[in-house]
This record gives sequence, structure tokens and C-alpha cells, in this order.
Amino acid sequence: MLAESCDEGHQLAYAGIECEDDEQPVGALFEQRRESGGWTEAELVEEEACLTEARQQIDIPAAAARAFQEMQIEPSSLIVQPPDGWTLVNVDTIAYTDGEPRTTSTELFGIPVDIRAVPSSYTWNFGDGSPAFSTTDPGAPYPAHTISHAYSKQGSATISLTTRWRGQFRIAGDPTWRDVAGEATTASSSGSLEIVEARARLVEDLYGR
Repeated sequence: MLAESCDEGHQLAYAGIECEDDEQPVGALFEQRRESGGWTEAELVEEEACLTEARQQIDIPAAAARAFQEMQIEPSSLIVQPPDGWTLVNVDTIAYTDGEPRTTSTELFGIPVDIRAVPSSYTWNFGDGSPAFSTTDPGAPYPAHTISHAYSKQGSATISLTTRWRGQFRIAGDPTWRDVAGEATTASSSGSLEIVEARARLVEDLYGR
């Protein structure tokens, strides 16, 4: 870490790259890899550079939007409770997903850029003819669950989830994510879910109690 100023009689060994008035400095990109025994030494991947404001505000966002549309987004995981492929009539069947953004790295105009897809909404369909519904909530496991459905009769169903994603980008070395135009969707589904009915049954007490 370099100080922004020094005491009298001292000066910084390096004060950063000098850019023109219409340019913005972009920090260098370093990489470390975890290996057995610890981390490797930091290696320089991209030199620091000056980026014109016009290039950043016009070219980069448009290119980032195209990169987002071409991004292969991993569909949201769909987790169901109970977890063993069956559930009970008139008892909550719980569904939830991870809710994590998907991120990839690329280069735009020779500049390293991160592109990410952020989930903006989820549409849940429990597969029994009941209306699908949308939330911004990814849900949660029992007992803090927020997404659930009680089946009214025996049978089988497949739960499906459609996730809508919005795009963002950031230039390497810049901590700020910026939105891009456009949206994307992915689809997920559970395996076939058997819906069974639990019935109480009186049995003979073999021990006479």
C-alpha cells in the first residue's frame, strides 16, 4: 500500500500512472494461485493503463452487454425438501436455490473485464396445475423456508424454476460493478416427485400394554 502523501523531506517512490485529462487510470492486474504449501508469488497479468472516458462510457458498456448476452450462464440449482423424491399430501414441500451470481472474465478491446449475471427474479412451478408464481427471494431450507407448496392429492409432479438474470461488468482493478442492458433466463427442474398420503393405522399391541 502506498501513502497518498509523505512527510516533509520525503517523496513517494511511485505515485501511479500519469494519464491525460480525458483519460482514467486502470490499475494493473496481478494473479496468485493456491498450490500445495500456500500461495504462489504474485504475477503481473496486465499492465496498468490509461482509458479514455469516451472509450469507457461508450465502447466498453456496449461490448459488455454483448458479452453478457453470449455468456453461458449455469442454471440455478433447484433443491427440494423432503430430499428423497417423495413428499406428503397436505404437507409443505419446500424449494429453494443458491441465489449466487455467475461470473466470467474476458477481454474487451484488449482490456481485462469481469462479466457477471445476477439473479433478479425466480418463477416457481410446482407441477400440479397450480399457478406459477414469481419472487425475488431464492428461498431457504427448513425451518427458515420461504418458498413452499402443499399438494392436495396423490400423484407425481416435477417442480420447475425459471431464473431471470441481469448483467453487470467491471474493469479489472475497479471495484465498482456497472449494469449492462438486456436480460437472460435459465430453466431448472427437479426429478419426478412422488406425492403420497400418510394414513394412521391401529395395530394390535403384542405386549398387552
